[in-house]
Amino acid sequence: MQVESVSQGSAWDEVRIITPSPILGYGYPEEDLWRGVEEFNADAIIVDAGSTDGGPDDLALNHTVVSKEMYERDLAPMIDAVYTRGLKLLISSAGGAGPKAHVDFLKEIITDLINRKKYTLKVATIYTDVSKETVLQKLKDGKISPCGEIPQLKAEDVEKTDAIVAQVGHEPFLKALREDPDIIIGGRAYDPAPFIAYCLHRLGKVSHPTAWHMGKIMECGGICAIPKGKVILATVKADNFELLPMAPNTRCTELSVAAHTLYEKTRPDLLAGPGGILNISEAKYQQISARGVRVSGAVIERRPTAFKLEGARQVGFKTVFLGGIRDTILINCIEEFTKKTWDLTARMFPVLKSDPEVHQLQWKFYGKNAVMAHLEPCSPEHVHEIGLYGEVLAPTQRLANAIANCARVGILHGAYEGQVATAGNFASPGTPLELAAGPACEFTIYHLMDVEDPEDFPVDHFVVGDGSVKRPTRPIKTHDINGQQTKELIPLNPDPAINTHLYGGKPFYLPDLARVVRSKNSGPYEITFDVMFATPEDYEFVKKLDVLNKDFVKKSWKAEGDEILALMWFRPALAWKCTIKRSWDQGSFGERDTFGTAQHAPLMMLRLGNGLPN
Repeated sequence: MQVESVSQGSAWDEVRIITPSPILGYGYPEEDLWRGVEEFNADAIIVDAGSTDGGPDDLALNHTVVSKEMYERDLAPMIDAVYTRGLKLLISSAGGAGPKAHVDFLKEIITDLINRKKYTLKVATIYTDVSKETVLQKLKDGKISPCGEIPQLKAEDVEKTDAIVAQVGHEPFLKALREDPDIIIGGRAYDPAPFIAYCLHRLGKVSHPTAWHMGKIMECGGICAIPKGKVILATVKADNFELLPMAPNTRCTELSVAAHTLYEKTRPDLLAGPGGILNISEAKYQQISARGVRVSGAVIERRPTAFKLEGARQVGFKTVFLGGIRDTILINCIEEFTKKTWDLTARMFPVLKSDPEVHQLQWKFYGKNAVMAHLEPCSPEHVHEIGLYGEVLAPTQRLANAIANCARVGILHGAYEGQVATAGNFASPGTPLELAAGPACEFTIYHLMDVEDPEDFPVDHFVVGDGSVKRPTRPIKTHDINGQQTKELIPLNPDPAINTHLYGGKPFYLPDLARVVRSKNSGPYEITFDVMFATPEDYEFVKKLDVLNKDFVKKSWKAEGDEILALMWFRPALAWKCTIKRSWDQGSFGERDTFGTAQHAPLMMLRLGNGLPN
């Protein structure tokens, strides 16, 4: 196991890191934060602030994940902890997408909070924007490659991109820490990057795999606890780390921690990142208390350093309309009717046919295949009501509004075979009848760029505040952090579910045995599916049935062989994992499931047995 020495700063035997929330601005119980700070003497607060989950708009349009008020609410207690207790605060992927505008936005909020409280603190900012010129030169030099199963980047893709950021590694954070700031606001970064940097900076000796594995779990906050929570504490030593959720009624278990590496990942055992692949196939998970787990044993397979580039652009403007259809005669011919309406609208606006890349009109039938579209496994029988969602894309908002207006009127008053309800077909829930949804965006770059100097990103240092409030010279405890357990914790060794269902005399299905059945994005171009079990008996029973195989995946999600990117059983987490190519690019026009969280229906319907009589 590789051990790396501290670069600068004091050498400590261990560090305690607290993460309040999976994403900055999502909120957290303040008492749990202070419990970690005051009862467990945390040394640093580290929190991720971004993701591609929300689609390309955040990057292309400089939108932030949450509002200014939500950032202020989350940051105010953290800044109090930094000033009164001497903690460090490290933030990565500021604002969501992490461009300069997002870093400066958080910088403004943090500066205002510091000044309001009359504190004085040292702040550093890290900028990770990348120019088109740099990307084009790297592309010319053959130093850019696809990140996953997507096409090679082309010069025209770069030219049409509105914004590009690099998902940097730990090195820029390590560079910033050498100047001993109190707060670091980082641009787009690999999620574990600030965790790795802080450990390498503070600990006299720490294995890079230990810091990486810890950061990979901690960046999601208390999601690895049962029930999943917000605030979590990691105690990191040279070759292991311990996890403890700060909510007294939650616990980490060996299984819950091992299972977390499935979340949003293509596969759970090999986690690619800047400079290598984290291999956790031989990692060890040990229950060290009723609520805490110790983790060790990860290794790194070294690779040349490459940072992921993310690019996005605006492609036009959207207008939408929504209403209900209760007429079963119309519902039974809805596909034919909406095609007819599309044709009539295209007569009014011929660009829908002559330029379909830029001008589009799409329908979604909520109550009839709206979420999974052509992948829907359920036959839409006995549908008595649907919600019809019309979505228009055009180069200008005015044109999008006009096309949507024409299409909505066609839906409202169009004729269909067998019609008896001649006053109108469409129940509009309110006004305005069409809603201008603003710019529509798409991802244009999701590629790896070779990097010679991973620290070579701008870092600015400055002092904020007038120092009129004196900084405490020793820790003070001023918050109510009563941490009494008030509920019974989930059992560490539950009874196998198969014992009940196998002899229950009734048909049983995958969700009857599994504790988790879910789908989720794994980046903008992949959907990943996780099935996790609570006991080895349930896991082995389903595994031996061999029903979660390639044929099942092909049939369920119409995935060809090369579209199945991972299909495996993972014993450390008692889990089955499958990752496939997305049927449509995440966040693009016509998106049906932005976060990919509703694509697991075939798993919920998988029948495992008939149930033997008692």
